[in-house]
Amino acid sequence: MKGLLREDTSLNLLLQSEILKIEKKSNQLNEIYDLMIKNNKTKTLGYRGLMEQSLKQQDYHHAFIYGEKLFLLNPKIEKLYDTLVNIIAKTRNWNQLTVITDAAYTNKIINKEVAYENKSIALYEIAKIKMKSDVKESIKLIDKAISMKKNFPPYIELYLRILFSIDDKVKIQKILKK
Repeated sequence: MKGLLREDTSLNLLLQSEILKIEKKSNQLNEIYDLMIKNNKTKTLGYRGLMEQSLKQQDYHHAFIYGEKLFLLNPKIEKLYDTLVNIIAKTRNWNQLTVITDAAYTNKIINKEVAYENKSIALYEIAKIKMKSDVKESIKLIDKAISMKKNFPPYIELYLRILFSIDDKVKIQKILKK
């Protein structure tokens, strides 16, 4: 194969990767994917392969790194956004969810409702974390989450818990009446 395809290294790398997948030689396969990343014709395939390998090994940190690079190269790859959202959920990297969601919405991969849904989840989760360290920021975040997903009970419940923690009776009464 190498003798016949000397001029076309991209095809050579692609064939080698397929053979190594079948033979289940993951270490050598990762080396081929690394070489593919260095070749402009096969860069996306290399990142996708490394992402899939990392997912198989449940190495979500590296899977996200490769997936994010792949997303920057070509955000419209089928199911890439969904895969990244699943990885983010496992790693609980909520800030990245907002970044990836904004990029996906800008590139018309997702609609406004999906963007609002995912961003509101991220804001809710960040607000829960910030509740312990920065109450004012937590209130801003949960307010924004509620504005994206109107009166969703878990968001309202967190908002009330935050207000109870600072003993803001006026706002608590307003929300309960509403």
